[in-house]
Amino acid sequence: MKIALVGSAPSSVLLAPYGDPSWEIWGCSPGVYYQAPRTEAWFELHRFEPPVLGKPSQQRPWFSPEYCAWMSQHPCVYMTPPVPTYMIPHAKALPWRELVEKYGHFNFTSSLAWMAAMAIEKILDARSKRSPDPGPPQEDAIGFWGVDMAATEEYGYQRAGCQFFIQIAASLKIGTMIPPESDLMVPPPLYGVSEYDHRAIKLLTRKNELTKNRDACAAGIQAATQQLWHLNGAIDDLQHVIQTWTHEGDAKGTRFEDIFATPIVVTPEHDSNVVKIAQS
Repeated sequence: MKIALVGSAPSSVLLAPYGDPSWEIWGCSPGVYYQAPRTEAWFELHRFEPPVLGKPSQQRPWFSPEYCAWMSQHPCVYMTPPVPTYMIPHAKALPWRELVEKYGHFNFTSSLAWMAAMAIEKILDARSKRSPDPGPPQEDAIGFWGVDMAATEEYGYQRAGCQFFIQIAASLKIGTMIPPESDLMVPPPLYGVSEYDHRAIKLLTRKNELTKNRDACAAGIQAATQQLWHLNGAIDDLQHVIQTWTHEGDAKGTRFEDIFATPIVVTPEHDSNVVKIAQS
């Protein structure tokens, strides 16, 4: 039995063996569903918070209306806990208690880790039901496509969980397929030991150089920003002076009784739209 686990890393999500019927395809994440031509099982293990009609403030980006509608049509969706059947008719409860009882609490750090444990269990169950008759050996494998765990948060928190179950699979003679586009199985530096590695020393030196240049740029931006604020203030102050102090000499007022005592008449020798102040 071969099971492909598909995540949303763009480097290899489209490389999964969708066209090979010998592989079961298991997927997760709203970043995958519209790209995967087929999936036999789906895993949505986040707290289910579907959109509420008329309440956009309660909309969660993870659960778009399109994604929820798609899951409602899927034949097998593992959730924890499963939602009411009128929302996701084929939701199934993830057997997390049984998995924790067997594998412990320490490595279920992502959806892919739960999926890997489930895949191991399904392959072991299929093995137990095979005919004992001799024949060509059947290949058992778990593949990881669209799985890098390369981001800082994923690398530090989630990646080791997948690597743990890959090691479990290897100990059970279950093959592992990981495309070369993924760096899932690149191990972390050996604490202390790797500090003496030539490549580590070179890369750390380069990082320090770039950090100094970055800090110099940041200082320049800050100085330029302060200068910009100073210039904006000077311009505002000058504009106030222009609007207030450019008049020369004494200011002159008017006698309002003269204004209202002087009638306005239309002169007959000009256009009717032209008016003239009558002479007193």
